[in-house]
Amino acid sequence: MILTTASDETALISQETIKRAARSVVDSAINGDFPVDPVIGQDLSRAFSTVNSIVKRHGLLIQHGLGQALAASGRFDVMHEVPMPITEAAHELLTSENSDRDLARIQLKSDANVLRMITVDLIVIDNDSHWAGAYDVKRGNGATESRKRRPIEHDLRAARLVLASFLEKHGYEDIRKVTTGVIDFYGASGFNKDIKLTREQLDDHFGVPVLATVEAMTEELQKVLHSEMRKLLAPALRNMPRGESEVLGDNIVAHPVVEAAERKNQNYSVSRALSARPTGPGPWRTRSA
Repeated sequence: MILTTASDETALISQETIKRAARSVVDSAINGDFPVDPVIGQDLSRAFSTVNSIVKRHGLLIQHGLGQALAASGRFDVMHEVPMPITEAAHELLTSENSDRDLARIQLKSDANVLRMITVDLIVIDNDSHWAGAYDVKRGNGATESRKRRPIEHDLRAARLVLASFLEKHGYEDIRKVTTGVIDFYGASGFNKDIKLTREQLDDHFGVPVLATVEAMTEELQKVLHSEMRKLLAPALRNMPRGESEVLGDNIVAHPVVEAAERKNQNYSVSRALSARPTGPGPWRTRSA
C-alpha cells in the first residue's frame, strides 16, 4: 500500500512528469518478454505484443494519474493498491434481505472474522469533510466478463461496510461518510450503472478537476507509442516474405490488389449500377386475357 498526500504529489503532474510516465510505460513494454506466434512470426509477434502491453498498461496509468491528480488538488490523501478485509459479517449482510438504504447506515469492524482479503485500487480520504471512498479502476474500453464483474461489485459493497473501521486503524479516526464504486473510465466495462463512474463524471464526483491530468497522460502515451511504431514494424516489413507477383528489385509486378484498382475505371458503370439505391419493378399491370 502506498500513501500519497498533497505535499509530496503536487509536482508529480507537471508536463515533464507526464512525459516521463508515458515514456516509462512504452519502454517497459518494448523491453518485456513476448511469446512468438507461429502464424505471424517473430517480428510481428514483438510488434503486436508490445502494442497490446501498452494498451493494458494504460489502465494502470489511468489509475495512478487519477490518484496523483486527486492528491495534487490539496484536498485528498490517496492510497494505492490497498489490501482490505472482507468480513463474514459484511458478506452475510449483503446476501440477506437488507435494502441498500439499510446497509448504508451500517458500519462493521474490519478485523472480525475475516473471510478473505481483496486489493482496492484507490482509497481517497477527505479529512475536512470526514469522507472516504474506495474504488476499483477499469480502463473500460471493453466489457469485463460477467463472471468477474459480479464478485467485484459484491466486494466493493462489502468493503463499504468496513471502510471506516479499516481507515481508523490507519490513523483516520473520524470518517463518517463512506462510498465505494468502479471507476469505469471509458464506460464500456459493463458494470451496474448504480456503482460505476465514467470519466465525464469524475470532476463532479470528487469536486476537483482531475480529468484533464488523466487525459494529458493518455495523449502523451499515444504520442510516444506512435513515435515508436516505425521501429516496431520495420523489422516485420523488411523480413516479410514476398509473394510471386510482388515487388522484385526495382521492378513492380502487378499485385492482385493493384490489378483490381486498375480495373476500377473499366467497371465504373457496373459498380455505379450495383451501388444505386434499390428500385422496384414499377406499377403492376394485369395481364390481358
